[in-house]
Amino acid sequence: MADKIYDLIVIGAGPGGYHAAIRGAQLGLSVACVEVDDGTGNGGIGGVCLNWGCIPSKSLLKNAEVVNTFKNAEEWGIDVGTWNADISKAIDRSREVSKTLTQGITYLFKKNKIDLIKGKGTLISSTEVSIDEKEILTTKNIVIATGASAQGLPGLEIDGKLILSARHALELRERPEKIAIIGASAIGCEFAYYFNSYGSDVMMFELLNHLVPKEDEDISIELEKQFNSQGINFITEASVEKVSINDKKIHLTYNTKTEKKEYICDKILLGVGVKPNTENIGAENVGIQLDNRGFVKINEYMKTNIPGVYAVGDVTGKLPLAHVAFDQGIVAAETIANKESNPIKNYTDMPRCTYCQPQIASIGITEKEARELKIDYKIGKVPFQVAGKSVAIGESSGFAKIIIDNENSEIIGAHIIGPEATELIAEIGMLKFLEGTNFELHKLTHAHPTLSEAIKEAGAAITGEAIHF
Repeated sequence: MADKIYDLIVIGAGPGGYHAAIRGAQLGLSVACVEVDDGTGNGGIGGVCLNWGCIPSKSLLKNAEVVNTFKNAEEWGIDVGTWNADISKAIDRSREVSKTLTQGITYLFKKNKIDLIKGKGTLISSTEVSIDEKEILTTKNIVIATGASAQGLPGLEIDGKLILSARHALELRERPEKIAIIGASAIGCEFAYYFNSYGSDVMMFELLNHLVPKEDEDISIELEKQFNSQGINFITEASVEKVSINDKKIHLTYNTKTEKKEYICDKILLGVGVKPNTENIGAENVGIQLDNRGFVKINEYMKTNIPGVYAVGDVTGKLPLAHVAFDQGIVAAETIANKESNPIKNYTDMPRCTYCQPQIASIGITEKEARELKIDYKIGKVPFQVAGKSVAIGESSGFAKIIIDNENSEIIGAHIIGPEATELIAEIGMLKFLEGTNFELHKLTHAHPTLSEAIKEAGAAITGEAIHF
């Protein structure tokens, strides 16, 4: 193998890496993918997403949803008697789900004749990759797909025992009595829902003025209302001052605008962002440019400043979502193979999803951003109650909100909170991809009864044509 010259070596087998490898092989390139699992779970085929992120967390959230259904069984006319929700068995199920899907990636590598090389890959030059400092592989092109890892806070470093990352929370087999979650973006809100479902006392701390602070403000307000009704506690505009351990309990001191208070808990989960895995990958050996946060700089074709070296996924810092990495990997592979590809210039129009209940999904810009950009815009906003199916299935809370540019009627933003929001957002994504307008959205016949009718009605509401609202 040492004498072989590959067309492409991918460093990292996460979402971006395995997409780049498989697409490259489909296009006739000779491909190797280098992957290391250092025992922390932050590696392995499928990367964090399949092993310790997207997939196992959605498995646990489904468990939480089922638990909540049992809690409210009487509403459905069902008497379940005595029952128990075993959080450790939920973890077992999530691990099986993860194992199934990672085995699927292994099969795809074999099917596409991709050499899977286990070890730590380090760039020696723009055409050489060292494996565990024992072997050097030669290649014409390199894709860096080393991902990112959970970010700690000053004085609050992740230890995996008391101070947890999402990765540690995904294998926590004993329910904490009280847990503090610092950061109220997607990860924080998903775990707040999960632990609350299993009976933990949850307290969320967010530095900014709303939960899910990057979402449209209307979405944040609705989530706060629904989390309140679920018994999930949260404090916004709160900064953590210090943490101390006393009698195996964590004493968390925090400041609000008006006072300093203490919260005592068993665990702390940090959901405050990620840092790039660019240390010790050999970027300095090649002269690859990093930004001031350490992420690899790329252009719309995933090219770095070094010819023949590309980067995809979370290590680029563009938008740390698996589906973004999927598309980046494909663009990189197609560019390397000299095939026509769709460059990624606009990350605002990538869908963004949060999988707590209620689900949240958005694409494009928020209403606040439309105002700041001085866009002449209109909005249509309708509650899910307009869709009869939402009432029938007992999930009528939430709304769909569509924002259009008033000059050309093109949809510039869509924001959904409610049942299956993460599935419904695809319709808006397709419409935006085809440069469609609000006319197409609300004139297209939507099946009845479906949740998608709420999207149609939101579009119709913009022009005063909504029938059910």
